[in-house]
Amino acid sequence: MRALTTALFDFVRRPAALIAAPLVAVLAGTGVWLANPPSAGADATDITFNGRGFGHGRGLSQWGAYGYAVDHSWSYQSILDRYYGGTTLAGDAGNPAVSVELLGQKGKETVLTGSGLTLNGYGIGAPAMLVRGIARNTFEVYVASTCAGPWAPWGGPNGVRVEGQASVTGGISLCDGGQVKPYRGNMVILDGGPANLGLPGFQTTVNVVTVDEYLYGVVPRESPASWGSAGGGKGMHALRAQAVAARSYALSSQWTAYAKTCDTTSCQVYGGSASEDSRTTTAVAETSGQVRRRSNGTIARTEFSASTGGWTAGGEFPAVEDAGDLTGANPNRSWSASFSRADVAARLGIPQILNARVTVRNGLGAEGGRVVQIVFDTTGGARPFTGNHVRSVLGLKSDWFTPTTASTAGARSFSRGLYADILGREGEPQGVDNWTGFIATGGDRYAAARAFAGSGERFTRWVGEAYTAALHRPAEPDGMNNWVGFMLRGGTLNELNGAIYGSTESLYALGGGDVNAWVNGVYQSLLGRPAAPIEQAMWASAAGRYGRTSVAMSISQSAEARDRRLAGYYLALLGRPMDSSGQGAFSPYLAGRGDVDVVASIAASAEYRARVEARFP
Repeated sequence: MRALTTALFDFVRRPAALIAAPLVAVLAGTGVWLANPPSAGADATDITFNGRGFGHGRGLSQWGAYGYAVDHSWSYQSILDRYYGGTTLAGDAGNPAVSVELLGQKGKETVLTGSGLTLNGYGIGAPAMLVRGIARNTFEVYVASTCAGPWAPWGGPNGVRVEGQASVTGGISLCDGGQVKPYRGNMVILDGGPANLGLPGFQTTVNVVTVDEYLYGVVPRESPASWGSAGGGKGMHALRAQAVAARSYALSSQWTAYAKTCDTTSCQVYGGSASEDSRTTTAVAETSGQVRRRSNGTIARTEFSASTGGWTAGGEFPAVEDAGDLTGANPNRSWSASFSRADVAARLGIPQILNARVTVRNGLGAEGGRVVQIVFDTTGGARPFTGNHVRSVLGLKSDWFTPTTASTAGARSFSRGLYADILGREGEPQGVDNWTGFIATGGDRYAAARAFAGSGERFTRWVGEAYTAALHRPAEPDGMNNWVGFMLRGGTLNELNGAIYGSTESLYALGGGDVNAWVNGVYQSLLGRPAAPIEQAMWASAAGRYGRTSVAMSISQSAEARDRRLAGYYLALLGRPMDSSGQGAFSPYLAGRGDVDVVASIAASAEYRARVEARFP
């Protein structure tokens, strides 16, 4: 569809002499003169981003898995097949140990509590312990009866000091900020610095558990355990799909040299054993050992996010339409976030913003899909950014969004209206974005409307309608191309009607070869009524003297035919009957090339703008 958009803009860029001055008329009841509309301003304070989905959109959608399971009755195997094309389900991964860095503990003292605690095989002899790094790969250990202390030196084999790393076993809970968080497996406190470079290190804490024990704490933090009860238990398939995706992601990862994964959204959200739920634990157990493997046997890095918005983003796995994500339960199907222009400019580090427009999308889904490039028109010129950068800087839910300002909101409605009312179709996203940007940055609405009204696509509709009415058949490709070219070179609708209705083919299509019957057929098509006997006789005689083409063109140019066309333009654009003031001002122009100018003038009116803003909010 870009060809049309380009053609329309080319039309706008023609020399001014080729664009007639807009007609002037009063629309009854509005008191507004139809003339060049004022340029769109940039005085709004807010920019609103209306978007879809939550997260990067690659791989499985958690809400999509729910929708497929509960609304569409899919199995977890089918759900995984949908999102992870190019991989297959395998049940051979076993239940190996994984190491999970607890990022909230990085650079901090580690305080643990529990029964039967041991450190590097030696009993602690107290309910609580504190491990503090004091030098490279060197720690001191203190003990107490509670997480709050008071602390006393541990009497280990080397006194208070531990070299290397501290491996703690027992019924372990982590004391953190007044909270006590239980964990399965062991805790290893180590120096996370680059030891081989001799640089200062940092203390970090790693939880070592089997992958299934790890998933017991991951799955309920990534997908609500309550989903398992949805749809009479159908939601368990969403939890099983999450378990397989999370297992594959963990086993295909290598977070650092000392930890396979971590416990935040940088890896997968993991909350230890406190967040476990019987439903998610069951989902993990029922899929134990199952992963997604590529054709070469490696475990796939199965990314997932909360919501794709209706299409996955592609990347490592093929992009697919995501009907499951459109479930009515999904709160992220659509969203909106508003900012002041000053705030957006400050966060992006750019001058004052005049307008925001999307210039490139990925072509997948509504509005053209995710934003590849967005341009902010500023007092210092155009500033382009990737959609993902804007999402990150502004904290948007996803990079699938459309920016709207007070100046662009009306411009977008106007652009969508031109596509619907003049071309008879929905505008392609890129075309709507281009015209919105043109109008919002000061482009003339009359010029935009005239570009649509005088476009090849609009003329194609006129030629097609003439063929259908006059010849009772669709236009052949050569005929369509010839007549559209004629119109683009300055031909008028009246000339088009004269030639097609005046043809021998039309004589037989409308009149069976009889001129009187043909005149009646032309009347029916162009005036919407039969010809009176005296009219038939007059025009039949004129056809014999001047030719049928002249007769058809004269009927097309008549006041009655012009008023009928004008009434159609009023109804299509303004949704109401033609009024007398509009009739008096516009009808004379339809005798020549005025159809294009009249359509553009009506579309540039304040009344039309108000109507399309209500229809396309």
